[in-house]
Amino acid sequence: MFRDLAVVMDGAGTILKMYRVAKDIEKGIIMEGVITSELIMKKKGRALVVPQMDPEVICSFPPDDALGKLIVGREEMLAVSCSSSRIPIEDAINIVLGSQARIRDLIDVYSRIKARCPGNYHTAGLIIDVDCHEVVYAISTGGTPFSGMKEVIRDLKDMGADIFVASGDSMRSLDSLQDLGIDLGQIYPVSSPLKKKEIVEDLKSRYKQVIMVGDGLNDIYAFQSADLAVLTVQQDTRPAKELLSAADEMIKDIRELPGVVRRNS
Repeated sequence: MFRDLAVVMDGAGTILKMYRVAKDIEKGIIMEGVITSELIMKKKGRALVVPQMDPEVICSFPPDDALGKLIVGREEMLAVSCSSSRIPIEDAINIVLGSQARIRDLIDVYSRIKARCPGNYHTAGLIIDVDCHEVVYAISTGGTPFSGMKEVIRDLKDMGADIFVASGDSMRSLDSLQDLGIDLGQIYPVSSPLKKKEIVEDLKSRYKQVIMVGDGLNDIYAFQSADLAVLTVQQDTRPAKELLSAADEMIKDIRELPGVVRRNS
């Protein structure tokens, strides 16, 4: 039996207002306010890999140890979140294990995030490059829900919508979304762009209408598969042309979403 409406939302940049810091490991340069997808998509063979660990635990390791020591014996905790081309997890693991980067590189970016974004939502990750077989960026993010987010979720539920989250982040980072009224059982963590598409297509087999809400290039396949694609530019006012083409609706504030859903359902 089909239910009526599913709304799938990206996490970072859609539900959560994000601040991101990256470190160019080769140059030793800290870059603030970066857009992760731009660092990845600018070149084939790049991927964001996420050690599914609390950044505070990462900070407990000796900072001058090789980055690979984070995952020795914990290889199953590493996940490919987003990539510019298909990269098997085995290749990602080998690159991290053989990297010249230090644990200090991750601590450096996380320390900036922790100082700027107090709260529960903190992540740390790595951008690898297959061509040079190396970790090229350490990256950390912090975030807080956009203003009015709890009311948006409530309004959507009042319309009869079931709310799902498809995010590239780990479940450890996403469990605080339950405070907004989102069921933890309806959160899909560590979702690559293709995984988001699969989630939308699976929901389409169970719902009469599936709406995808996102803000980045990693949402584009899900946009193309959804019955309605809603692009939010509250985080980034410079959306890629491909996103603009794939979107059916564009909003500047997430509080506009219930009205968009109501008009199109």
